[in-house]
Amino acid sequence: MQAKGETFMLNQFQAYLVQRGYREFSINGNPSTAIDYAWRIAKVCEKENYTAKQLADNINTILEQYGDCGQKWTIGRRSHESYINALKQFRKFVLVQRFGGANA
Repeated sequence: MQAKGETFMLNQFQAYLVQRGYREFSINGNPSTAIDYAWRIAKVCEKENYTAKQLADNINTILEQYGDCGQKWTIGRRSHESYINALKQFRKFVLVQRFGGANA
Protein backbone atom coordinates (compact mmCIF):
# COMPACT_ATOMS: atom_id res chain seq x y z
CA MET A 1 0.00 0.00 0.00
CA GLN A 2 1.27 3.46 -0.87
CA ALA A 3 1.85 6.10 1.77
CA LYS A 4 -0.22 9.29 1.67
CA GLY A 5 2.69 11.32 0.25
CA GLU A 6 3.24 8.74 -2.47
CA THR A 7 -0.36 8.89 -3.60
CA PHE A 8 -0.24 12.69 -3.54
CA MET A 9 2.86 12.83 -5.74
CA LEU A 10 1.44 10.33 -8.24
CA ASN A 11 -1.85 12.27 -8.31
CA GLN A 12 0.12 15.45 -8.99
CA PHE A 13 1.93 13.67 -11.81
CA GLN A 14 -1.38 12.53 -13.27
CA ALA A 15 -2.78 16.09 -13.06
CA TYR A 16 0.41 17.39 -14.71
CA LEU A 17 -0.15 14.99 -17.62
CA VAL A 18 -3.80 16.05 -17.98
CA GLN A 19 -2.73 19.72 -18.05
CA ARG A 20 -0.41 18.85 -20.92
CA GLY A 21 -3.15 17.24 -22.98
CA TYR A 22 -2.92 13.59 -21.98
CA ARG A 23 -6.30 11.98 -21.42
CA GLU A 24 -7.42 10.30 -18.21
CA PHE A 25 -10.12 8.24 -19.91
CA SER A 26 -10.72 7.05 -23.43
CA ILE A 27 -13.99 7.73 -25.23
CA ASN A 28 -15.35 4.38 -24.06
CA GLY A 29 -14.49 5.19 -20.42
CA ASN A 30 -11.39 3.06 -20.00
CA PRO A 31 -8.32 4.49 -18.24
CA SER A 32 -6.09 6.28 -20.72
CA THR A 33 -2.53 7.61 -20.83
CA ALA A 34 -2.49 9.87 -17.75
CA ILE A 35 -3.77 7.11 -15.49
CA ASP A 36 -1.62 4.48 -17.18
CA TYR A 37 1.61 6.48 -16.82
CA ALA A 38 0.97 7.18 -13.12
CA TRP A 39 0.31 3.45 -12.63
CA ARG A 40 3.53 2.54 -14.45
CA ILE A 41 5.54 4.96 -12.29
CA ALA A 42 4.03 3.28 -9.20
CA LYS A 43 5.09 -0.10 -10.63
CA VAL A 44 8.66 1.11 -11.22
CA CYS A 45 8.77 2.43 -7.65
CA GLU A 46 7.57 -0.95 -6.41
CA LYS A 47 10.10 -2.85 -8.54
CA GLU A 48 12.99 -0.59 -7.48
CA ASN A 49 11.82 -0.46 -3.85
CA TYR A 50 11.74 3.34 -4.11
CA THR A 51 9.32 5.96 -2.94
CA ALA A 52 8.16 8.39 -5.63
CA LYS A 53 10.51 10.96 -4.07
CA GLN A 54 13.45 8.55 -4.31
CA LEU A 55 12.54 7.82 -7.91
CA ALA A 56 12.44 11.56 -8.60
CA ASP A 57 15.88 11.97 -7.01
CA ASN A 58 17.30 9.13 -9.16
CA ILE A 59 15.27 9.62 -12.34
CA ASN A 60 18.25 10.00 -14.70
CA THR A 61 19.85 6.76 -13.48
CA ILE A 62 16.54 4.91 -13.73
CA LEU A 63 15.94 6.26 -17.24
CA GLU A 64 19.36 4.96 -18.27
CA GLN A 65 18.59 1.52 -16.86
CA TYR A 66 15.15 1.26 -18.52
CA GLY A 67 16.21 2.92 -21.79
CA ASP A 68 17.89 1.50 -24.89
CA CYS A 69 20.82 -0.75 -23.96
CA GLY A 70 20.10 -0.42 -20.22
CA GLN A 71 20.04 -3.41 -17.87
CA LYS A 72 16.23 -3.19 -17.60
CA TRP A 73 15.52 -2.34 -21.22
CA THR A 74 13.21 -5.34 -21.64
CA ILE A 75 10.93 -3.82 -18.98
CA GLY A 76 11.23 -0.30 -20.39
CA ARG A 77 10.06 -1.36 -23.82
CA ARG A 78 7.01 -3.32 -22.65
CA SER A 79 3.58 -2.26 -23.84
CA HIS A 80 4.85 -0.18 -26.75
CA GLU A 81 7.52 1.43 -24.54
CA SER A 82 4.95 2.73 -22.07
CA TYR A 83 7.32 2.32 -19.12
CA ILE A 84 10.14 4.32 -20.66
CA ASN A 85 7.68 6.94 -21.94
CA ALA A 86 6.13 7.24 -18.47
CA LEU A 87 9.60 7.66 -16.98
CA LYS A 88 10.45 10.38 -19.51
CA GLN A 89 7.26 12.26 -18.65
CA PHE A 90 7.95 11.78 -14.95
CA ARG A 91 11.38 13.37 -15.45
CA LYS A 92 9.73 16.40 -17.08
CA PHE A 93 7.27 16.57 -14.17
CA VAL A 94 10.15 16.46 -11.66
CA LEU A 95 12.00 19.24 -13.47
CA VAL A 96 8.90 21.45 -13.50
CA GLN A 97 8.37 20.74 -9.78
CA ARG A 98 11.97 21.64 -8.96
CA PHE A 99 12.62 24.54 -11.28
CA GLY A 100 9.18 25.77 -12.38
CA GLY A 101 8.22 26.70 -15.88
CA ALA A 102 5.51 25.49 -18.19
CA ASN A 103 7.61 22.96 -20.06
CA ALA A 104 10.80 21.22 -19.14
